[in-house]
Amino acid sequence: MKITMVTRNLSLLGLAVFLTGGLSTAFAATKGVTQTATDPQYLTPIPPNNLFPQNPEHVFVSTMIMLAIALFFMIVAARDSWKYRSTVPIGMVLGAAACVVPEAVDNYLGGVYWSQSHQLKDIMFILMGREFDWYVAIMWWAFGAILGYLLYAALLRHISTLKLWGCLLLSAISDIVVEELLLGYGGIYTYYGNQPLVLFRHFPCWWMFVNVAALFLSASLAYRFRDWFNGRRSLLILFLMPFCYIGAFSFCGMPAIFAINGMFSPAVTQLLGIISCLVAVIHSGAVMNIILGRNPFPFGQKITTSIGVKNSSRTAIGHRV
Repeated sequence: MKITMVTRNLSLLGLAVFLTGGLSTAFAATKGVTQTATDPQYLTPIPPNNLFPQNPEHVFVSTMIMLAIALFFMIVAARDSWKYRSTVPIGMVLGAAACVVPEAVDNYLGGVYWSQSHQLKDIMFILMGREFDWYVAIMWWAFGAILGYLLYAALLRHISTLKLWGCLLLSAISDIVVEELLLGYGGIYTYYGNQPLVLFRHFPCWWMFVNVAALFLSASLAYRFRDWFNGRRSLLILFLMPFCYIGAFSFCGMPAIFAINGMFSPAVTQLLGIISCLVAVIHSGAVMNIILGRNPFPFGQKITTSIGVKNSSRTAIGHRV
């Protein structure tokens, strides 16, 4: 009965998001989607490459700002580690930097291009002929810290389900703000291909849903097994976060990925982006239910005792208030 009710509620939430997204589709479709140049042999969007030169000054300034943000979250995590007698918070912030590895992969799938200095001393690694400079790791360290640690810190404080959804929304809004600022600054990175849901100036909004859902998965698993990860095993979070990120990103973002790398009409392109947003929301609800043991719909629910390795049964989650 409980599974049936949760499934029904997830379906209702999905329908609500889909209908709401329909308004975005109508709006975005009227703007049209510029068909990007495609490779004549592979028929995939051509990245801007040298047509998007790096601005060294902008890269330096933005990297320093993002480094300061990452270090700020490291201080917050260190404080939480002391408060909760756990090394997991620090592991979560450090693990965010490791997400630069799957970031390189999803850049190809999702149409992202980071500017390149073409200086050997600046190159972190090369993937499929594309250079990734060291600054990309710092950028993603800050991104992951902002979007991911906010969620983990919220779980540590046993907030209500409504507030947890609010934290997911806050992470998504943070993603929009940070990326619009960086994209508008110029010379750092850009999106290419037939990106759906570019509802503001530069940022394709389907990314915020998928980014947050992917990081929420790793935050939830780290929280669920925080007793096990405490201590030396916190180093394993450096592997947990990138694997969770690329898995959830691929799952939630697949419809949008088809749009970016295809040649669909504007309406279909926007619809595929909305479906990715819908899948990301349902994915987050499923994570709440399956991993955290929460029904994602009683918004007043608050867990008074927490799931842990030594207290993992569904009946031992804690009473709801």
